[in-house]
Parts: sequence; C-alpha cells; structure tokens
Amino acid sequence: MATQLAVGTEFNPNMKNAGGQGIIQIVKGDTNVHLYASLNGTDYVLIETFSINTIKELVLCDRFKISGSATDQTTTIGTSKVYISETRFT
Repeated sequence: MATQLAVGTEFNPNMKNAGGQGIIQIVKGDTNVHLYASLNGTDYVLIETFSINTIKELVLCDRFKISGSATDQTTTIGTSKVYISETRFT
C-alpha cells in the first residue's frame, strides 16, 4: 500500500521483502517536488527534482524527505502530492 509523504516528516521504508526497490508517484500541483534521502538520518542529500506528474522506480534507502525547495527541506509542496510504495516480492 502506498504512503503519502508529508513535508517535515521523515519516511522510513519497510524494506522487508522489498528487495531494496520501491515506486514513487508525484502528482504535480503548483510546486515542484524535491526528494531527499539519507542513510544516517542526519545528512540528507537531494536526489531528484520532479516538475511533472510521474511514476518511477527508485532504490530504497533508510530515510526519505520531500520539500518544495532544493535548498530548504521544510518548504511546503503546495498542492503537489507524493506517494511511495515498497515493492513486495512473494
């Protein structure tokens, strides 16, 4: 099941049976979405900026955050929405 991400909230994927893979969906509203990732929960790195609606596969890491800014991780994403889902293998 997909989880909707919120600005200012760290997302920790459940990688059990996910094989390190996930899917992200961006519903582009009035703001571009910037996706950050971190392995230690302290040092976040901007990994991608989304300016259109998209669904794509991504490699999961320990933590993700989203923002409406490439330089400030607390900026609102306006009417845009972000969903993430861990891929499940049976």
